[in-house]
Amino acid sequence: MDFLKDIVFEDPDKIGGSIKATIQKTGKIGFSSGAEEFMELKNTPYFKIGFNNSENAGDIIYMVSSATEEGAFKVSKAGLYYYINLKNVFDRKGIDYKNKSYIYDIKKENSEDTEFFILTKRKK
Repeated sequence: MDFLKDIVFEDPDKIGGSIKATIQKTGKIGFSSGAEEFMELKNTPYFKIGFNNSENAGDIIYMVSSATEEGAFKVSKAGLYYYINLKNVFDRKGIDYKNKSYIYDIKKENSEDTEFFILTKRKK
């Protein structure tokens, strides 16, 4: 079994859950436990939320962490899970979260020394 010496095996206890977010029927965007760790939600009180005008509403959401409330949305916690109430934003954008499913995969990017997250809607 000499060939195994160069293999690094993953430990299932050290891998977080799936990194995703879901728009709930209440208009809140909720984050999985994997996303909580990946985005450091415990230490991030606010996020600035943005959409690309050229994309379909709700397909991509941009999030930049913020230490202050100015121009940002508050991260809240209910039980074990974190969420941001974006009901008014989703309603204004015409995102039909009450009748359609919106699940997002989350990736981290960095541009011009600014770290941000891109939430991309999963295709069915």
